[in-house]
Amino acid sequence: MPHSSRALIDSRIPALTQFLHEHLPNAAAPPVLASADASARRYWRVRMADGSTRMIMDAPPPGENITGFIAIQKRLRAANVPVPQVFAQDSVQGFLILEDLGDCTFYQWRHGHSTTAVNAQLQAAVRLLPSIAAADEAGLPEFDRARLNTEMDLLPTWYITQYHGQPFSAEHSQQWQRLRDGISAKLHTMPQVFVHRDYHSRNLMVQDERAQGQLVTIDFQDAVRGPLAYDLVSLLRDSYIDWPAEQVAAMQELFWNSLPAPLQQAQSLTQFRHDFAWVAVQRHLKVLGIFARLSIRDGKHGYLKDLPLTWKHVQRALADIPELAPLSELLAPYAPKTST
Repeated sequence: MPHSSRALIDSRIPALTQFLHEHLPNAAAPPVLASADASARRYWRVRMADGSTRMIMDAPPPGENITGFIAIQKRLRAANVPVPQVFAQDSVQGFLILEDLGDCTFYQWRHGHSTTAVNAQLQAAVRLLPSIAAADEAGLPEFDRARLNTEMDLLPTWYITQYHGQPFSAEHSQQWQRLRDGISAKLHTMPQVFVHRDYHSRNLMVQDERAQGQLVTIDFQDAVRGPLAYDLVSLLRDSYIDWPAEQVAAMQELFWNSLPAPLQQAQSLTQFRHDFAWVAVQRHLKVLGIFARLSIRDGKHGYLKDLPLTWKHVQRALADIPELAPLSELLAPYAPKTST
C-alpha cells in the first residue's frame, strides 16, 4: 500500500498532525513515512520551508516508551558517541523530532564501495564500542540471568514449536532448560558494561555528505548493563552480513586493544574470544526466536530469509565451545527450512 494511502487510515495521524502543528509550524508538506522497524515504531520525514528536513519518531504508547530513548541518548552523547540530536518531544503521545540522518545504513552503504572502504568503516564501528561500553551505566536494567533466559526461551516457543511445528519433548525441554541456565550463568560472570544491545549494520547510519562517512548509532533505547562482548557480537555476527572469519578475528583484536587498561587486565584476548562465542550463542538463539515471531505473529515474513545466516552463527559459535556439544545435538534437527 502506498505511504499516502496508509496515512489516510492510520489512527496515529491526528495526534501526529497536532504534534507537528505545535512544534514544526513551518513544515512545507505533510509528513512522509520513511521507515518502520521490527517493533511498532515508525519514522516520518518532514520537509521544512527552508528545504531542511526533520525525522519524527512515532512510538505509540504503551508498548513503546520514548523516555528511555531520550535518557540513553543523553548518556551516549555525554560519552562522545554520535547519536541523533533531539529537538522536541511528547512523551504522552509518543513522538520525537529528531535530526534527519538520511536513509543510508552501514548495511546499505557497503554496496558500491570498495572492500578497503568497507573494512575502514567496519573498523570505525568497532572503535566506537569502547566509548559505548564506558557510558554511564548507573540505573540501567541488568542483563541478568532471568532476562537472558527469557530471551533464549523465544527459541523453543517460536522457532521450535511455532516455526518448525515440532516442540521439544519433556526430556528435551528439561535438557534445554539446563543448557539455557548454563549459558546465562556464564554470561553473568563476564565483565559487565554499558551495552547498546542492538549494535549492527542496520542501526548505524552513514553520514557521507557532512562528516566524511561518520557513523551515527540509532535504536539504542533498550540499553542494559551486560557482557563486554555483547555489542561486538551484534556487529561482527550480524544476522544480515557474514563477515569473513579472519576479519572477525582482526576486529576482535582491534576492539580488545582499544579497551582501557582495567578491562584488558580483567582477562586475556583469548579469554575474551571465548566469551565472544558464548555471547554469540545466547544472542542468536534469541534472534532465531525473534525472526520466527516476527513472521508468525506480526506478518513480517521478510525476516525469514535471515534465518539461515543466524543459524550459521549459532553453529559456528557452538563449534568453539566443546561443553555445549549437547546443545548442538539438541538443535541439529531444527535447521531453517530450505524453502525459507
